Amino acid sequence: MNILVLSDGVTPFVKGGMQRHTQLMVEYLARSGEKVHLLHYYQNKSAKPNIEEAFTPEALENLSTECFFYEDKSRFPGHYLRAQDKISEHYLKWILKTDRSFDFIYAKGFMAWALLKKRTHHGIQTPVGVKFHGMNMFQKQANFKLTLQKYMLQSAVLKNLRLADYAFSYGGEITDILQSVCDTSIIEISTGIEAKWISSNPQQVGKSIQFLFVGRFDRVKGLPEIYKAIRLLEKDDYKWHFHFVGPIPSEHQLKSTKCTFHGAIYDEEQLKEAYDRCDILVNTSISEGMPNVILEGMSRGLGVIATDVGATSVLVRNGQNGLLLQKPDPNVIYHAMAQSLESYSTVNVWKSNSLNLIRNYLWDQIAPNLSRKIEECIAK
Repeated sequence: MNILVLSDGVTPFVKGGMQRHTQLMVEYLARSGEKVHLLHYYQNKSAKPNIEEAFTPEALENLSTECFFYEDKSRFPGHYLRAQDKISEHYLKWILKTDRSFDFIYAKGFMAWALLKKRTHHGIQTPVGVKFHGMNMFQKQANFKLTLQKYMLQSAVLKNLRLADYAFSYGGEITDILQSVCDTSIIEISTGIEAKWISSNPQQVGKSIQFLFVGRFDRVKGLPEIYKAIRLLEKDDYKWHFHFVGPIPSEHQLKSTKCTFHGAIYDEEQLKEAYDRCDILVNTSISEGMPNVILEGMSRGLGVIATDVGATSVLVRNGQNGLLLQKPDPNVIYHAMAQSLESYSTVNVWKSNSLNLIRNYLWDQIAPNLSRKIEECIAK
């Protein structure tokens, strides 16, 4: 197949879970023999990306790319949507100029917006599937400002979904949301992780349980709730320590001898080591898609305490490899952490089960599955 991917950037040139997903998806589709053409963008004029930094020689044999400059300097309300629409116009212009033919168009976020609005006019009949990762704009938000922003996004997202032929979903709550807001055909396909991430030497719990948070400083990640839960846990006589990995500003770090803030870690081997020092990943976000950090944590043999949002329940089996929480409430988080501290043997079972479960979410398996589902769409 010839697959055109319209992306909102790829790692390492644009940071983020969506961009990491795109890079891995394209890598493994191309490795499996699919012909992939990738449109992506960059945001630093002085450093145009070298695509060889993102993909292996094996993938590059079946991969071609075009790169565009993306800029969003405005701060007026709606600036993000306007910038996204503008880059989608650049993508459409490229499509109209190219002499290539594609069997399927896979678009991230708003990257097919211009195409979807104008494809009938231009006679483009190639099926289009869109992927809004977590459908966060239809999930609960932490405060009034974020709630207002989500309502601003909802209308634009619905326009894209309803004009598309297919909507990609991670499953779980994401599918439920999609079914409730549009009639577009849904393709369920999970995200995944590379086999090289799986630990060959998982550690048992030591003298104390080591908790871990990995993520950016973002209100949706639920850091204030975790901090309050830690304060409650400090009053009890348990042995534990909490590690934080991510670019969390010093003024927003909890002052506690029971906490260590390691800062952002971008080197993959160093990040693996950070996971390996810990026992339980805490990912109590207010809204989510299918978190990469949970995949990473499970692959290194960590149990998981997470809120049941997005497609988290696809990865975390309540009581089997961790605990699923109904809401990111400090008391709920505290009780889940305290429960884990009551039985080290239970935590060791979680850790072992995580390693077993993660083998169902390897890109070596997911990419061929995605290919089969796209082929089914083309055949209709």
